[in-house]
Amino acid sequence: MLSRLALSNIKNRLRDYIVLLTGLVMSSAIFYMFANLATNESFIKSNTTFRFAVPVFYFGEVLLVIITLVYVMYANSFLLNMRLHDYGLFMMLGAKKRRVGTLMVFETLVVGAIATAIGLLLGIGLTGGLSKLLFSHLGITLHHFNPFYFKAVLTTIILYLVLFVIAAIFNLQSLIRTPVLKLLKQNDTVNKIKAHGIGLYFAGIFGVILVGIGYYALAQIATFKLTSIPIALVTIVLGSYLIFHSSMILIIERLKKSNWARRKLNNFTLSQIMFRVQDYTKILTITSLLFALALGAITVGSAFNRQIDSMAKSNSSYTITINNPTAKEQGLIEQLSDRTVVKYDQKFSGNHVIYNEDQFAQHPYKIVETTQSKSGTMNTYKNVPVSVSKLKKEVSSQFDFVSLGGSVLDTAPKFYATNDFNKINAKKGSVSLITVKSIAENRTVLEKLNHLQLKAYPTMDETGIGAGTFPAFLMISGIYGGLEFIGYFLGIAFLAMLASCLMFKILSGTQQDRIRYNLLTKVGTRRSLLNQSINREIFVLFALPGILGIIDVLFGLQMFKSFFNNNPYQNIQYPIIIFVVLYLLYYFLTTWLYKLIVLPKKK
Repeated sequence: MLSRLALSNIKNRLRDYIVLLTGLVMSSAIFYMFANLATNESFIKSNTTFRFAVPVFYFGEVLLVIITLVYVMYANSFLLNMRLHDYGLFMMLGAKKRRVGTLMVFETLVVGAIATAIGLLLGIGLTGGLSKLLFSHLGITLHHFNPFYFKAVLTTIILYLVLFVIAAIFNLQSLIRTPVLKLLKQNDTVNKIKAHGIGLYFAGIFGVILVGIGYYALAQIATFKLTSIPIALVTIVLGSYLIFHSSMILIIERLKKSNWARRKLNNFTLSQIMFRVQDYTKILTITSLLFALALGAITVGSAFNRQIDSMAKSNSSYTITINNPTAKEQGLIEQLSDRTVVKYDQKFSGNHVIYNEDQFAQHPYKIVETTQSKSGTMNTYKNVPVSVSKLKKEVSSQFDFVSLGGSVLDTAPKFYATNDFNKINAKKGSVSLITVKSIAENRTVLEKLNHLQLKAYPTMDETGIGAGTFPAFLMISGIYGGLEFIGYFLGIAFLAMLASCLMFKILSGTQQDRIRYNLLTKVGTRRSLLNQSINREIFVLFALPGILGIIDVLFGLQMFKSFFNNNPYQNIQYPIIIFVVLYLLYYFLTTWLYKLIVLPKKK
């Protein structure tokens, strides 16, 4: 009986539940994808490049869980408010509060189970399709990859079950504490707004100060470390709420007193917004945060990919080093396009590597020299040859040079002139320093060479990297590629939640709005004026969080200066333009759906 009634209630409000499910399904699908890529042991072991990205995916999971919890609590509060009248009616008809509470908990868990199940199916599909596509774009070849991974499925089910249990408990407490009569009059309750000018001005100023503190914390992340993030999150959210609350009331009150309010339906539009200003303040705060997170995630994700090449080249003047090249490796070297090769002879005595210093005089060893622009926003790198004396004193102890010894990592190598070098009776060897113009064009061959070197020299495999740009390129590709992957899909998840929250809020008031617009139609109001009023009201809900969200992103990118060559704003206009276009399309879609529901049918 209970299950039948719960399913019937869900069916009756299917439209509202579908809006909620959209965000939850995307969230659970993307969480499963992250969990699969982070916990699939056979996959990680078979993809040495990818192991560097595993912690990044764990970070993405944690961030997604936190935001999803907030979203679930917020969305469920909307559903609960819409269902309170029904629950109150059940109690008036004789149902016990405990029984109604059980029904509500069951409904919440059913919705959670449906969202998780659909999300898992979608997640498996996304993992199998989009992840391969993205990693192909990143130049990463996947081995032993299975879209279905039981451990990730179990993790997703347990986590989202816990989230919905928490949501059900909060809903139950809210139901228990609310009197029956208040439940029945929930939809008719109007939040009275007290517009105290001075208090609102102070609230607005305090909100700006709080947001400023949050921006400063993000910009000074090098000083405050990880504490910057919770500080920024609390101050920006609270500051945004105060700014929206104070500015909306003050602006509406001022506009109502102007001549503009007396034209057409402007006063009606202002009254509509003021009528829901309390709820609008909450939704604007949440959507501005989701907007910033979605845009920020996509912007940062795309920026990470652009940094891989420059970050790798800052590590070494050479692309790859080959110790004692075999005939097979020599053949692969010949396949490299636009290559230059410098060869140095070596001798090994115990744990020491000995070099012929005359070879370094003829073909100087090069190091990377970093220079910063006058503005301090961009680092440039150039390869500079070093003298033999400087090589002996400083450069020979640097990791890039130390790694030239293959499995012999000598921080104090020795240098002798040709005659003295030839007299030394020790194991002989050589190292070839190879430079190519484009890593992308030669990546396949470079990967084969690197694999053969790691196999021949286990010490290099243990450290994870060898000398040259390419080993660093692989490591950075794993980390930054993973961050790019996370950025794109977190952006999609947050965008879905953003869309769901806005749609949910707008559609939740359609029952009352339909009555108002019917009355306006009956008194002869032109349909064009009604359309105009709706466009303006919904535009406010979209524009305000969008503007603040973009500002949040512009300041928030300061925390990524150390990752992006001190220039986190490079080509930022492209993801912003694409995101804004998608946002506008969603605005037009939402407005169209709202008009279909609230405006009377044309006769």
